[in-house]
Amino acid sequence: MALLAAQQININGLQPTFVAASASDTVACDDRVIVIYLNTDAATRTITLVTPPKLNQFGQDLGNVVVTIAALTGREVIGPITNDFDGGGGVATITLSATANVTVAAVRI
Repeated sequence: MALLAAQQININGLQPTFVAASASDTVACDDRVIVIYLNTDAATRTITLVTPPKLNQFGQDLGNVVVTIAALTGREVIGPITNDFDGGGGVATITLSATANVTVAAVRI
């Protein structure tokens, strides 16, 4: 599990640095943080933003946020990663079905 450090966008723009995605990454909860995934593999990938048990509606736990990223040229932007996703310690957990040829960047706007 790796903690993704959010890269700050400024008035001059940002060319985010992407790193290899892990099967389970964490990112600081912040209503101005998003994560960007790129997939160059021939297979789709499933990204899951884990919803902590503390989130429920009418006594029912809410499901995880699940996004499928396309094969070969897939790009997904997910967020904001609000405090609602804090699973403990001020971070949210994001899991990936497979990591080959997938990169990720956390960006703060």
